[in-house]
Amino acid sequence: MQKIKRLIWVAGSLLVMQSCTWENPLFNNNSGYEHGIFVTNEGAFGNSNGSVSYVGKDSATAVNHLFEMVNGRPLGDVVQSMTVANDKGFIVVNNSQKVEVVDIKTFQSIGVITGLEYPRYLVALDKKKGYLTDGNFTGRVFVLDLTLLTITDTIAVGSGPEHMIIADERLIVANSGGWGNDSTLTVIDTKTDQVVATWNTGENPTDMVIDRNKNLWVLCKGQVVWDGWNIAKETTSSLCKMDPLTGRLLGKIEIGQVGDYFWPQVLGISEDGKKVFYLESGGIYSIDYEASMSSVTPLVPGLFYGFGIEPDTDVIHGLVAPTFTGAGWLIRYEPSGLVKDSIQVGIGPNRVAFN
Repeated sequence: MQKIKRLIWVAGSLLVMQSCTWENPLFNNNSGYEHGIFVTNEGAFGNSNGSVSYVGKDSATAVNHLFEMVNGRPLGDVVQSMTVANDKGFIVVNNSQKVEVVDIKTFQSIGVITGLEYPRYLVALDKKKGYLTDGNFTGRVFVLDLTLLTITDTIAVGSGPEHMIIADERLIVANSGGWGNDSTLTVIDTKTDQVVATWNTGENPTDMVIDRNKNLWVLCKGQVVWDGWNIAKETTSSLCKMDPLTGRLLGKIEIGQVGDYFWPQVLGISEDGKKVFYLESGGIYSIDYEASMSSVTPLVPGLFYGFGIEPDTDVIHGLVAPTFTGAGWLIRYEPSGLVKDSIQVGIGPNRVAFN
């Protein structure tokens, strides 16, 4: 959970703040909540008020606290991420050390995966098998049975594993260092669940995408060494372009500045694989997949806590967390960067899951 400034300025934007409503839950009698956008809201740490907001693709309102509304109980403490796989939604609740599993149509609870310490992100290999990153200093990836909702194996990886990506029957894990530092990717054979390689990359990798040329882009937030409340050492954040088969570094682009107190954790890709989106202190940026240097001007200026790129439209979903005591906002932008609409969501919105 990043500790960044909570105020937002969006240049040239006149935002119409849309209020949410429980009286109109956007439930479709035929498809339920299957077709839409889910925003995970962390909530305030230690308060168990994390939540999921649902937004219909063509709606300018949200159903907030959807899990609580449907199931009659709180979701938990620090909602980290959500993955939609087949007919299920897997909601990772970090500080409650669990994954809540729901029927994606009704959002009714169908089970809970427990036995976790510091869960972060989940990916599905197929209908039956998935992987979950877990751990802070000592990292691991849990192999999951997505049918029985159980842990079937544990794979040791680097420190603070975050996002994963599947490429050519291999799982690539970004080892972010957690509260420390790491500069590696762990490569796992998905047939045997054995580690087959460890690749060096930029400092503290957090997220990854694959571009049109099937190159792997790795977002590295940079190294920070703390001396009490002071920073003793800091390096710039960067984008590393790598060969996903060999781990060979093809290029490195610095995207941040030492002293900006912003350590990016979110990466996105356009539908055609030609534009890479990243979050830095000035806003949401995009660069061409063949670029060799960073963009000077953000596509969307502002201070965001997270963002997502809608897969079939390239609509940008910026997430704003003004405070961790009140509601946050989802602001949608056209691919050009123009504001489309804004929607009130839960406390501390951090990620977007598309279905």
